[in-house]
Amino acid sequence: MWTILGRAVLVGLLLGLAACGSRPNRLEVLRHQRQVLSFRADKDRFFKDSPQSPLFNEQQLTFHALNYFPVDIAYRVTARYRHLTSPAQFKIKTSTGHERVYLTVGQLDFTLLGQPLTLFAYREDSPEGRARSELFVPFTDKTNGRETYGGGRYLDIEEPKGDKLVLDFNYAYNPYCAYNHNFSCPIPPPENHLGVAVRAGERLFAPPTPDGEELPHRAE
Repeated sequence: MWTILGRAVLVGLLLGLAACGSRPNRLEVLRHQRQVLSFRADKDRFFKDSPQSPLFNEQQLTFHALNYFPVDIAYRVTARYRHLTSPAQFKIKTSTGHERVYLTVGQLDFTLLGQPLTLFAYREDSPEGRARSELFVPFTDKTNGRETYGGGRYLDIEEPKGDKLVLDFNYAYNPYCAYNHNFSCPIPPPENHLGVAVRAGERLFAPPTPDGEELPHRAE
């Protein structure tokens, strides 16, 4: 969905891959925190100032920042990646009731919060989608509708050449329809539901009020 600054995420993930094999030291934790906070600041500026921001014009006038969980390196994990040589085609429903055709291109197996988990990675079945090197990983978890957007969140990850990649849920982001009902967003399929609470990345969006204050969070 949001790709203008997406490559900055990919660079950070690749830099962190080597460090994820063991318990991070204090320097790694601080470096990771700076990377994530810098990325978030860039994204907030995009939402505030860009004509391509998903926010309505009146919201941009009083917007300050998105809502995030605190950066936590525990949500950066190494996953075993299995590329599917014969991608399966299937239809993903969208927030507006339409369908989009995607390809299941990979499987990611990892451990988070002590739980063995699996996610599937996709590409849109179109000439543009097939040409992308990034993997689209939509997911839901136990925070949806309370602490995070009810329709799930997304990760964009560079497809690795080998069998490992970094999953950093600190970069998990809301689909554009979380901010603007005019967008049509893919709904994460049931097989990408995580049975844990992923308290990392973007939280529920609280639209700014005309006086510049944010509305309180509310469940969806």
